[in-house]
Amino acid sequence: MTVTDFAATSQDLAKALGLSDVLSLQQINPSLAIFDRHNDQLSLYLENEQKVDQLCFSLIEGEVAARAVKVSKSNEVIAKAIGCKPHFRPRVIDATAGMGRDSLIMAKLGCSVTMLERNFAIHCLLEDALQQLKAQPDFNLNIQLEKQDSIAQLADMNQVDVIYLDPMFPERKKSALVKKEMRLFKRLAGEDNDADQLLKSALASSASRVVVKRPKGAPVLAGLKPSHEIKAKKFRYDVYLNLNNSLS
Repeated sequence: MTVTDFAATSQDLAKALGLSDVLSLQQINPSLAIFDRHNDQLSLYLENEQKVDQLCFSLIEGEVAARAVKVSKSNEVIAKAIGCKPHFRPRVIDATAGMGRDSLIMAKLGCSVTMLERNFAIHCLLEDALQQLKAQPDFNLNIQLEKQDSIAQLADMNQVDVIYLDPMFPERKKSALVKKEMRLFKRLAGEDNDADQLLKSALASSASRVVVKRPKGAPVLAGLKPSHEIKAKKFRYDVYLNLNNSLS
């Protein structure tokens, strides 16, 4: 089914797709975007390149769930980046929560994690994924989600050791390599044009460490050189140590 097969309203889209329990998304653009719940999972249907695609988040299925099962300080580069030590697990603010995958790994490492997400649609999908995670019988993680604009909130965040930033990666030259899920996500999130300001706000906070996830070869945010960097296979972590607030 293509977009031209139905009228350009979310109500008509829902009817054409046979969806029920629908919430229209007036807060986002494009207008051809709706939520529907099926099999206890929230999905977002939105027009994409003259067709309708479905987007949903999960923290209990797929690659991230398999990774979370075997997570440890020794096999996760992110553990070193955020400063995990044998008898210390930092309190982390994930200021760009997105799909929640890095937050899940940090929580599995034993960290207390607060996710911040400002985008209405992304927050709804992530909140649903988090509720599914919390419904698991063996759930024992310290992880929560808040709908907040990080830039406005970081200065008031207390009792936090690490602020973790994962702004939208720059567009790849070979766009075909980007998975459909990420293309849809980027369509919702848009470009992180205020990523430089986000870093500056994080550095002005009470956190002792700020960690920025960047693609290999990408410039540092705001032209600010990190204290050091930690390289992974496909990306790197720029680590900024706030020496005046250092706890680790």
